[in-house]
This record gives sequence, structure tokens and C-alpha cells, in this order.
Amino acid sequence: MGPQLEFIGDTEVLAEGKLWTFFGGNDYHRFSRNPEVAGALIDAVHRYGINSGGSRITTANHTLYLELEAVLADYLGTEDAVICSAGYLSSTMLVQSIADEFDLLLIDEIAHGSLVDAALQSGKPVVRYAHRDAGDLERSLRVNPSDRPLVLTDGVFASSGGIAPLAAISKLITPRDGRIVIDDAHGVGVIGATGKGSWEDQGIDRNLIYQTGTLSKGLGGFGGFFAGSRSDTAPVRAKSRAFMGSTPVPLPVAAASIRSIQILKAEPDRLARIQKLSATVKPALRKLGFKVSDGAAPICSVTHFDSGRNAYLADCLCSQEIYPSFIDYPGSPPGGHFRFTLSSAHTAEQIDRLMLAVNNSLRQQ
Repeated sequence: MGPQLEFIGDTEVLAEGKLWTFFGGNDYHRFSRNPEVAGALIDAVHRYGINSGGSRITTANHTLYLELEAVLADYLGTEDAVICSAGYLSSTMLVQSIADEFDLLLIDEIAHGSLVDAALQSGKPVVRYAHRDAGDLERSLRVNPSDRPLVLTDGVFASSGGIAPLAAISKLITPRDGRIVIDDAHGVGVIGATGKGSWEDQGIDRNLIYQTGTLSKGLGGFGGFFAGSRSDTAPVRAKSRAFMGSTPVPLPVAAASIRSIQILKAEPDRLARIQKLSATVKPALRKLGFKVSDGAAPICSVTHFDSGRNAYLADCLCSQEIYPSFIDYPGSPPGGHFRFTLSSAHTAEQIDRLMLAVNNSLRQQ
């Protein structure tokens, strides 16, 4: 279990009776605390209640869900979208409907657990390839060159902020009529020229991918989605047990997510700001000697690869009243790391204190 934290405002948490600046979590634009988004949720509570009360194939296909799917598809530049009750289920929902079209599933070795579960439950042969290593993926593809491949990868890897080599993967699978399932939980609303995610950031053909993700990070809501062509979404609604057998997200949360997307489209400065912060902070950390991922994703993995020096970094952060977001989780560097996530709400003064704390930690040799 993680620590007990209470969020105060957009960029602070209360922990152990003290207020800290917070560079953790994944609510990248703080939409979960936005007054307009909260207002949309409250209005929907009074109008619709909380629970839609059933599966969408029986009694719960509410107009709010249809509106959310339409707004989401429009934002992501697709014909259609399908939502589900949790981001973790989005890839399972998709793979249940498309697995029969492919012979072999290939998955990044540190892909998110939701992708791993989706692949293992498919009943198809599953091969793991080295993390973000298109060369190793190519070697795996050579084993059975006649197989139609489905590659599963995070768009943005949550631990490091590294972005999948989608252009290289696309070149490998195109001759084999393959496709890519991209879990874009940390990409949507965050990277790409208009926030459409990792495929837009990497400039690859939209037709080569299946894009899944969550409403809980860049959009500050809750629930999962798959966005694609109508020919791809129709089988999900008709065949996926994860879609057909589950109660959808609470109606007020759907209303809140609609408002988040509307704000993000109307206020592109939010996206520009978070990408500018990434373009400033990450090179500065690399200049200090840390192996921070490249790309626009606002996730900074910082570690001294030494428990004593990491403990000193924690002290330096605390001296600047910054909550020490230390994580030792699957996919983390050996011994754990500090995972700092930037948001469009962080101020220049808060960024300066973060950089000062990290810089001060270098003094201990």
C-alpha cells in the first residue's frame, strides 16, 4: 500500500500533517480538480444519479456514454470510440475482439500489466521482446515470417517516460500485414502536436494502430477506451466480454470527462505548457548526469543507483518541501527511483525548487 496522501489544490498534498509540493501522480492537467469539470460532474449527479445500473448491451446505454464516445473520437481523430469501466480493461476489451485475426502476439518486456493480461488471455502464442528494442522485435518476427503479427506496447512507458519506437515497429510489421496495440494511457492529452498521443508524436500511420488508453490521466476522469474506425469498434461491442459484461463508468464521471476534453481542445496552451516544461526540465536533468528519457512525455525518472545517495536526495527534496516520490515498482530501475511527473499546473518557482533539490543531492559523493 502507498502512503496516505490528501490532495490540496492543484500541486500540493497533505502527508503526515505537512503540506508538500507534489510531483507525483498522473493527472497531467489537474482536470480532476478543475472547477468546470467538477461542476459538470455535480450537475450530472443531480440529473442522472450515480450508477447507470447495468451493462450497455442491456439497460445502460445512456446518451452520456454515446456523447462521450463521440467527443473522444473527435478529439483523437477517429471515426468512433468505445469506453469501458476502467483503463486497465481497455486493451483486454480490444484484444478479445481482434485476437482471432492474428497468429502471433509480441509484447514489450516491460509493457504495462494490462497489456500483459490482454495478451496472455488471448489464447495466442505470446513472445516478449527487449524493451523498446526494434532489433530484437525483428529477430522474433523472423522465426515464423508467415505469421500475421500483433505488437502490444505502451505508447509512453509509465516508469521512465520513454516512448515506444513506433516508426521502427511500423516498418517491421507493414510487410506482414501486422498492427500495433498502443496503450496510450500516458500519451493522450499529453504528447503529439494536438495531444492525440504517441502515434501523433511519432508521425506514424493511424491505420496501423489500435489505440487504447484511460480517461484518468491526461483527461483527469476515469475509465478506459478504444478509439478507431467503425469497422474496428463494431466487433468490440459485439464480441468483447469485458465490454458486454461490465457496468460502465458512473454517469457523472462520463459528464466530467466530456468537459475535460472540451476544455483541452479549447485551451491548447495547456498542452503547449506541459510540453514546454518537459523540453526544459528533462535536458536540465540530463545535463546534471541523470539518464532521463528523451521525448515530450512529462515523466522524469531520477536515481543515483545507490540507496544511500537516493536517501540523501530524499532529504534534499524534503528540505525544499517537495514530497519525495520514490517508487520501487515493476519496470523501475534496480533499487527504485524518484519518479517526477510534471503538470501544466506547476509553477516556475516549484520547478526551480525541484531542480535545486536534485542539484544539491550531487554534493554527496
